[in-house]
Amino acid sequence: MQTYYNQDKADVLVTPKFNKILTFDETFVNQVVFKEKEDEVIGNSFEIFIKTPKYDKMKAQLDIHLNELKKLMEQDTEIIKLRDSLTNLCEKFKITSSGNLDRRGAAGSVLRTNNLYNIPSELKNYECFIRNRDTNIDWIAWKNQGNKFDTVDKCPFCAENLPPTHRKKQEIFSKTYKKADSQNLKEIVDLLNSLQDYINPDKFNMLMKYIKEDTPEKNIEMVMLKLHGELDLLVDKFNNIINFGNKNIAIADISALDDQVNNMEIPKPFFEYFGGEHIDGIIDRIDDKVEKLKNELAKLKREMGELKGIIQGSINESQKDINDFLKTAGINYELEIDTKDEANTKTILKQCFSDDKSKVTNIRGHLSWGERNAFSLILFMYYAKSQNPDLIILDDPISSFDSNKEYAILHRMFKRNIGRKDVSLSGRTVLLLTHDFEPITDFIVLGKLSSEFATASFIWNENGIIKEKQIDPTADIKLITNESRKIALNNNVNIVSRIVFLRKLCELNNRDGEWGYAYDILSCLIHGRDKMCKKICNDKYADINQEDIDRGTVLIKRYIPEYDYDILKNTVYTEEGIKSLYKDEKNKYFRLQLFRQLREITNKIELEPSDDAWVKFIDEKMVLIGCKDNPVTA
Repeated sequence: MQTYYNQDKADVLVTPKFNKILTFDETFVNQVVFKEKEDEVIGNSFEIFIKTPKYDKMKAQLDIHLNELKKLMEQDTEIIKLRDSLTNLCEKFKITSSGNLDRRGAAGSVLRTNNLYNIPSELKNYECFIRNRDTNIDWIAWKNQGNKFDTVDKCPFCAENLPPTHRKKQEIFSKTYKKADSQNLKEIVDLLNSLQDYINPDKFNMLMKYIKEDTPEKNIEMVMLKLHGELDLLVDKFNNIINFGNKNIAIADISALDDQVNNMEIPKPFFEYFGGEHIDGIIDRIDDKVEKLKNELAKLKREMGELKGIIQGSINESQKDINDFLKTAGINYELEIDTKDEANTKTILKQCFSDDKSKVTNIRGHLSWGERNAFSLILFMYYAKSQNPDLIILDDPISSFDSNKEYAILHRMFKRNIGRKDVSLSGRTVLLLTHDFEPITDFIVLGKLSSEFATASFIWNENGIIKEKQIDPTADIKLITNESRKIALNNNVNIVSRIVFLRKLCELNNRDGEWGYAYDILSCLIHGRDKMCKKICNDKYADINQEDIDRGTVLIKRYIPEYDYDILKNTVYTEEGIKSLYKDEKNKYFRLQLFRQLREITNKIELEPSDDAWVKFIDEKMVLIGCKDNPVTA
């Protein structure tokens, strides 16, 4: 174990090795759930709350019907290559809201009369550079950039005199050729060339002629709009086919299934530009698979309905389980799982303080530390189910709950018979680290988890080494009523400790009747009072009448026959008397009680604010809270 200020990295050796470990601690609470920017309870919620083996089985069964079509789109290299080229060319053109080509960008480069292929007559002597496919774009950029150096009638490259026509040519060149326009046009022509086998020859030649020759702008625009319409339709059909069968479509509205399948058919008669054996072969291959799918629609709808039923069932079961847990933990909020499909599932938190149960934003800011911790605990159980770790570590998971809720929450965590049956830590390897004793009582002493499934150990850090002692419920854990009675009757225990335990026994008997009288008498002795009185309220006391003193004394002598208030007050409950007992006492636990008693009857022990922690520890030993140890063997 790594201690403070120690630079050495702590080591843990485990055999066999754990490949995946999940820890519930502050890191999980602070980093995995309630992320501020997302206003969501937990991310990846479909995987955590909905995806089950039953869902996976049904989804795999559904995918069988879609596999052939998916395989065609994902494995047919010709279709993949065609789709990429079509998409790239389609993206080069933008259509305005009025239905015309947007002249910004690539479309404007095509519509210009003069271009890389239609060179103005004044620039014919540059033709060898402009038509060079390997260097023309960079050359155009270079030439335009060089104009800033062309300030005298000499060539800035070779220093020769320039002809009188140079300025005119320079002006025409700057207006006609820009790098971006030329680059766009070249890319469009290259893409059209890559699609040549899929375009009717006559239409392809016409396209190239219109682009490369002096063609009126309106004519080019009309041709390009028609081409774009066909491109857009083919790309849309291909996308419909690819999206169909993926995780989004699988749980879509079943009533839309017929339209989805019909929208995957490609209508060959529509196409004017695209045609020929290559494109017809691709369309036939796709339409054959679509037709087969149409024949299976009834079965497909039935399977999709069953899948949706599984999803809704998981949602309802998860929401009820989590919201019941929140009620048990006293948290006035509800979880809602909103799902459209696998990629669009969100977890929403709603407040239950009013009837409208409105959505909570800034979840982390709304929940208290205890609420966040409790909520995170049930979320962690679902998260652990989805992650399927080899080991789960719970770092003090129940410290934020009161004792009335601890058992109910532990029961939910480790039992399969409540909540969602497949979301439990039962059957998993779990290391629960806690300062609380209640899990020991519930699971080890009372056996609410079988001993074959649960063991308990006390661990401590000794010089950087973790020490462990297994807790034996029969030898190490005693009922406090029995132990208090035994110690009060034990003549071998110092008289001060016997009185402490007898007073505790009075308290455990609810101070009823004679137990109450004995409690008040023993309290007076412990506080070193000269006369017997009982506390009425803060700083107010009343004398105990003689009849009550007599009845209380009878009970005390039943356990401590040698009891005499005045003798004990004047001989034992003095500074010298306590020190004498302390010197002879070998039991560490009882020595702590004697030290606490010395503080009670003398003001000589001065305390600093930094002493608060150990003083609280000593006070608990005096009051004996719970049954966390066996004092006699301490």
